[in-house]
Amino acid sequence: MIFQKKRWVLKECENFDDFDIQIDGRKIRPQIIKVLKNRGIVQKDDIEKFLAPAIKNLHNPFLLNDMKEAINIVHNAILHKKRVLIYGDYDCDGVTSTYLLYSNLKKFLPTSYYIPNRFKDGYGLNLDILKRLEDTFDILITVDTGISAINEIEYLKQKGKIVIVTDHHEPKDKLPIADAIINPKRRDSTYPFRDLAGVGVAFKLLHALKLSGLEIKLSKYLDIVAIGTIADVMPLVDENRIFAKFGLKLLKYTRNIGLKKLIEVAGLSSKEELKPFDVSFIIGPRLNAAGRISDANLAMSLLLSDSLVEAEKIARRLDEENRKRQEIEEKTIKEAQKIITLNKDILRKKIFVLSSQSWHPGVVGIASSKITEKYYRPSLLFTFTDEGILKGSGRSIKGFNLFEALKNCSDILLKFGGHEHAAGLSLVSDNFDKLDEILNAIAQEYHFMIFKPAVEIDLVLSLNEIDDELIDQVYLLEPFGVGNPEPTFLIKNIIVENFRFMGEDNKYYKFFTGNGTKYDVVCFSNLEDEDELVTMKKVDIVCKLEKNIFNSTRRNQFNLIDICENISFGVIKDLYNNLKTVRQKGCSFKKFEIETCNLSELVDKKCIFTAFYPHIVLDFLKFLKDEEVENDLFKFLDNHGRIVQHQSSLKEVYFDDIFAPRIDKIENMKEDFDVIVALDIPSYQLVKNLYQDAKVLIFDLDKKFKDFNLQINDEVVNVYKTLRDCEFISYNFSGINESDPFKRVVKLLFILSMFEEKNLLCSEVTHEGVEVKEFYKLSEKVNLKQTSIYKFFQIIKKDEGGI
Repeated sequence: MIFQKKRWVLKECENFDDFDIQIDGRKIRPQIIKVLKNRGIVQKDDIEKFLAPAIKNLHNPFLLNDMKEAINIVHNAILHKKRVLIYGDYDCDGVTSTYLLYSNLKKFLPTSYYIPNRFKDGYGLNLDILKRLEDTFDILITVDTGISAINEIEYLKQKGKIVIVTDHHEPKDKLPIADAIINPKRRDSTYPFRDLAGVGVAFKLLHALKLSGLEIKLSKYLDIVAIGTIADVMPLVDENRIFAKFGLKLLKYTRNIGLKKLIEVAGLSSKEELKPFDVSFIIGPRLNAAGRISDANLAMSLLLSDSLVEAEKIARRLDEENRKRQEIEEKTIKEAQKIITLNKDILRKKIFVLSSQSWHPGVVGIASSKITEKYYRPSLLFTFTDEGILKGSGRSIKGFNLFEALKNCSDILLKFGGHEHAAGLSLVSDNFDKLDEILNAIAQEYHFMIFKPAVEIDLVLSLNEIDDELIDQVYLLEPFGVGNPEPTFLIKNIIVENFRFMGEDNKYYKFFTGNGTKYDVVCFSNLEDEDELVTMKKVDIVCKLEKNIFNSTRRNQFNLIDICENISFGVIKDLYNNLKTVRQKGCSFKKFEIETCNLSELVDKKCIFTAFYPHIVLDFLKFLKDEEVENDLFKFLDNHGRIVQHQSSLKEVYFDDIFAPRIDKIENMKEDFDVIVALDIPSYQLVKNLYQDAKVLIFDLDKKFKDFNLQINDEVVNVYKTLRDCEFISYNFSGINESDPFKRVVKLLFILSMFEEKNLLCSEVTHEGVEVKEFYKLSEKVNLKQTSIYKFFQIIKKDEGGI
């Protein structure tokens, strides 16, 4: 069966009351209001501000700690013509922050800037650089850095310098002794929004300067603020939403010559509108590439350029640097994956801590992000410097605060900084294993479910709720990004019609909803087996609602995020396929002695769990969906923090163990596991016959089918006659004398499989029952007791002491 790849977590607000909200003359649908309430935007005024963001809704910058002090310093500097040095960072946020302040302060003050070189200067304030430059400035303003520079700022103060820190990274317990520290993440901060990017904090400084009387045209730079905010993966809510909304509009028609040329070189000029995706994956990486591969001052030169010829030359160089970065990054990711897959001890850890002397320090952060995305594990990747120091970068998952975890390792770290989801750090190589040990010990204290990937569902919709207007109103929630993802909807009981593959090598697929009103359902990440997909009949889907306009014709479509077959039918289909495997195995099927196990034997084992009987499969699927199921096995898996994935999830996410009810498909994965654990006698015997070289144990959960019996009697005759008469039998067929519905289904499929093995008919299993496709003429009398199916039944009954 096709089973969901991730946990489905439904957001559901309580006591929902609809509001009468009008935006641009349109009454907002209750479904849109409920999506926002489920995301924590609950008051009518806040919903209206979200749906209609406005520059006037930016917060008062003087609510930030030390903002008054910083403004007084700048005004005094203007009065006395003090020299200002802006000290930035080498990533996109740092470069845009530096450009933003430099472009504006130079109109009033003698202003210079310094962007450190990642490889020569390292992250943050560099004392050697400050000593070299100390005679060139009176005031230092940091952007996107400085909150952890205790020693460096202490040195500057001893030299009589004035220091303003603007930063957005998490402060440590002790703050530097700067003259002003502007950071919305300060513990004593009362600012209404803590998630500004570095460029956002720099913007707030300019905002305050404008309110204090300086002539600064803030709206002119919103495209710069949007780039830094989106590229630094800040949540697109509150002020960041305003920056992104208006900045992206400005970016399309930017007056910045360098950005204009970069947009042309990157192939974005023909787009009707630019979206966060374009910044995150096209513009941002090119600006970042300079700092990762060579020198971030190249990106700064682009933003400052006033020559079309020079700007195009720099833009093309950045484009080439980005291509180099991609090649190096891909090589690093492949090497990291190889380290993980070849080491079972690493695979069992909750955090991956990896290192290599060959990795490029400029791409370990991106590579870490890709590893975390693939395996759904926090990861840290390190490379060696010339001095033998390990420098690394890490990325985390939702629910695991990487910065707080690193604080617990501070005594073995030379330097670290960052926030909940990302961090940079350095340490001596002798402490590498200790760091791994401490971080994984911390991870063990977290509930294991946070390490199992989830998709958050904003709302459950029925098909009759969906129309053009609802889909149009979904677009009012743009721009989408971190903190404001595109809404996801759960739509249940969709009947699959006209399924077909699309794209090169059938990479994608498409079908229509067959529930009256037809919608396109499209999937652009096909990771399933083709034979499973083409037999789908009834499914639940998690999707995005989109409009697709082609040749002036509009088609509404559901873009799939995850899919799950109707579970009852999926269980039946898996049982049918396992019986098909028995038929194909033929009469060479033999009985193996049972080798039982205790749960304690599985503690350090990587397991494939498999089952044959439907009620066991159904219980396991409920467990995977995080439903409460009373069972010693499931308690064991819970208590030991085991992450179990269904067979259909294997190609996408990391797992500890898997549940594989399709026994014939274990072949491609058994080498990666220590043991196959059968959960009933039929699955044990089938696995032993198919994979005689594998380690197979049984932990028997069967409590329901011990008395299951199969005879060649009137029940078999009833099934055959009914199929001859109407060519269809429902799963609750009364001609089989079993009160339990699962037993009835099992017996029906056993009988059907015997018919097919003897070439009596060709049938199809559907979500409603069994349908005959063709009957074949008999040339001689058949003996169903001679079938592999019946022999298989006899073997499993002997194990139960029944024959």
